[in-house]
Amino acid sequence: MRTSDESNAMFCSYLLKHTNIDGKRILDIGCGNGDLVKYITRNYSPQYVIGIEPFLKEQWGVGESSSENWSIVSGNAHNLDFDDNSFDLVVSFSTFEHIGDIRKALSEIKRVLRPFGKFYTEFMPIWTSAAGHHFLDGAQNWWNPAHIASIPPWGHLYMGKEEMRSYLVRHLADSSLIDKILEHTYHSDIINRYTKTDLVNCIISSGMVIRHFEERVSFNRLGMITGEKESELTQDIIDRINKAQYNIADLGVVGMRICLEKYRDI
Repeated sequence: MRTSDESNAMFCSYLLKHTNIDGKRILDIGCGNGDLVKYITRNYSPQYVIGIEPFLKEQWGVGESSSENWSIVSGNAHNLDFDDNSFDLVVSFSTFEHIGDIRKALSEIKRVLRPFGKFYTEFMPIWTSAAGHHFLDGAQNWWNPAHIASIPPWGHLYMGKEEMRSYLVRHLADSSLIDKILEHTYHSDIINRYTKTDLVNCIISSGMVIRHFEERVSFNRLGMITGEKESELTQDIIDRINKAQYNIADLGVVGMRICLEKYRDI
């Protein structure tokens, strides 16, 4: 498992392929405990970095804080509490799978970006991927491969709650863990359930220019965790997915890397 600094370094290495950081006023949407905000200010020379997070205390156990060239505040992507044209760069790391209204968030991002400012994001898993249920119950709220391997690939798309319960009972001995999986998969409001096609349509209609669009693909529920490459997409799953009226073309896309640019006259 990568450390926070390793993940942030990788994120910045991709970000720097599309824009520079130095001298920029930057907004980080869904900053969590603020690690990326602090990493950027330690390793680059931005003008100022603001991180917003709606669950600072509830999920991350931290409060609002600030230093000479950064601040972390409570905030929501749907209603950014900043003036128009406030930022040169907006970033978001592992957040867009949680935002309830992607169109509203993109509209707000466009509003607060200065002309020719850029938005860069990486996120996964998308709801229609093999582990798109996004169940986390490992150490430090991280992916537990044993738990993910116990949940059927794409089962959250084609199984009802009671069928899923019957499946899990055959594979897991911990009834409390089963209850957590079922509650999260069928009732959680922290995953947005956007399909890959939904997300693409939101991006296209954002009013910003697509500078980079990259899909991360895997047909294995452990692909994004362990790198497992063997496809788990069987004909039976395809038949059930079709019956559930999901698009088969959406199933392999686990995550996305996207860079959008706001033009002055759009």
